[in-house]
Amino acid sequence: METKEFKQAIEALGFTVVKEDSNLVINGEGSIWLADVSLKYKYALRTYFGAIDEVGEEKTRKLFELLTAYASTPLDEREEPKKWYIKCPITGQYLHESIYYPSTKFTWRETITVSFEWKSQYTRAEIDAFEFEHAHLIEEEVPR
Repeated sequence: METKEFKQAIEALGFTVVKEDSNLVINGEGSIWLADVSLKYKYALRTYFGAIDEVGEEKTRKLFELLTAYASTPLDEREEPKKWYIKCPITGQYLHESIYYPSTKFTWRETITVSFEWKSQYTRAEIDAFEFEHAHLIEEEVPR
């Protein structure tokens, strides 16, 4: 489970999620601490034993299920994979992949285009799967 998914699910229960040091802290109404889960260690979490009295059995059960799912997720799978822009070292143009026009699979553009028609960000797996020579191209990491 990715951190983004986890936070959305926790917030859908009506709780807040706050990053404190190397933990995500889950608070209930009135900022009452309900649980925390480690961002540094897999399987590490703590819960407030009185949570059931504070938020009810159903929400406590859902919270526990989310906590265990997230805590069980390997640390490197909790975040979206890094992405890169691919730049031509000669022209300075960026590689774009057509989403809607298969006949123009790849093209080069002077600026980075983010749209429903063009893809310009690539994961490591996508770059490694390119069927054209790309070792000479420049990879610029996409800021998170």
